[in-house]
Amino acid sequence: MPAARMPWNENDGEIPHMTRIVPHPSLPWDLPYSDREISRPGMRERHATGIFLNFFYLLQLLLSISALWPVIASADPGRDRPSASQYLQEFIEKMDTLTANFQQTLSDEQGQLLESSRGIAHMARPGRFHWTYHEPYRQTIVADGNRIWFYDEELAQIIVRSWDSFSPDTPAALLTMKGPLEKIFTVEDLGAMGAPKAGAETRTRQWVRLTPKSPDATFIAIKLGFGKKAIEVMELFDSFGQTTKLTFSGVTVNPSLDPGLFSFTPPAGVDVVESNPGKTRHR
Repeated sequence: MPAARMPWNENDGEIPHMTRIVPHPSLPWDLPYSDREISRPGMRERHATGIFLNFFYLLQLLLSISALWPVIASADPGRDRPSASQYLQEFIEKMDTLTANFQQTLSDEQGQLLESSRGIAHMARPGRFHWTYHEPYRQTIVADGNRIWFYDEELAQIIVRSWDSFSPDTPAALLTMKGPLEKIFTVEDLGAMGAPKAGAETRTRQWVRLTPKSPDATFIAIKLGFGKKAIEVMELFDSFGQTTKLTFSGVTVNPSLDPGLFSFTPPAGVDVVESNPGKTRHR
């Protein structure tokens, strides 16, 4: 059984290093984690989940794109099936809300599994989402278009960040971007490739790769695999050789969502950390 995890505290003293987990550059903001805390027993899982936040908005966007695949493909019976890159671009104009289940894995450069988690995502454009991890820890990320809350139930801690604090050249900007994806990414259609299923059967997916143009990007590339009806797989490759893989299911486009999903009131007794560039405070 893993050791109990502990919330961050700026008064923490020195803690002997365990197996060191290098602080990941794709953390979306200066979360109040020190090298000591990431190296604590039990913090590896917390950190692995945390790296997902930097490209969280991009994942929301790409996940949402998948829901329109059957709509776009069937709108004109005489039209050829769109390429994955065409599909990505068309989504930007057409998706308003989305709900989907996800499974997320994180692997190191040798392909060794570091973490596996799963949950459900809700999204409403522009800039609103509610993402819940059910396993291995109960964690919730909520954005209302102005602020973003990251709530870890086990640690009884909430980290709050303002939406405007994100740099316009980060993946977060995609939720509100106007114009073609090619402004930010080099978009490459990879064509159809087979993905093995149980037994000898093979499923063919259409793949596209997005490579960020910014030299300051915190990831190297993103690959998306589309099935006949929706996106099925997304893989993100970071500068440390780690790969985050998301598998999507139960995608529903433009459902009616309760506006309350995108508001958040901290539970009583929970530690709230306001973490913005140059200023971090508890309340």
